Amino acid sequence: MIRHRSSVVVVLSGPGGAGKGTIARALVERDEGLVLSRSWTTRPRRMDDSADAYVFVDRAAFEARRSDGGFVEWNEFLGFMYGTPTPDPDEGRNLLLEIDVAGGRQVRDRLPGALFLFVDAPDDGELRRRLLGRGDDAERADARVDEAARERLEADELGYRRVVNDNLEATVELVAGLIHDHRASRD
Repeated sequence: MIRHRSSVVVVLSGPGGAGKGTIARALVERDEGLVLSRSWTTRPRRMDDSADAYVFVDRAAFEARRSDGGFVEWNEFLGFMYGTPTPDPDEGRNLLLEIDVAGGRQVRDRLPGALFLFVDAPDDGELRRRLLGRGDDAERADARVDEAARERLEADELGYRRVVNDNLEATVELVAGLIHDHRASRD
């Protein structure tokens, strides 16, 4: 395990099905200095969601926390609310946020020194295949592929670094290296 002195925030965004959740889990497993923020959502649990993937709540609970200022960022996406809880300070630990690009925009406004990475599938056909494989129906998969095009444009506008996930282990290695380099630049 790796432990680092410098505390940074890493924003990992990308379309659903690109593999950012799998990458995030792999990064946290290999780096004890990296903590994954657990987002809240109003969407129903999917068959492939791990028990700790999200804090699943109803809309009223989400809106109450939002009203209390309990999210560093939040967004509504395809009819469901998603939010990143305001983190507790943990000196020396790095916070990994797995959020959409709209949430990344909010974080950029608050934490311009964060590292912003956009994970993408090699192409839209592969993205759709992955979405269907994880249980999305065809209509939902098509909506997510359409949304991915918009997200790519917004990520480019915000200066995200794009990472294509065409080989999971190589992508995890690449992202780990980018985080390492970002930490080193802040020391």
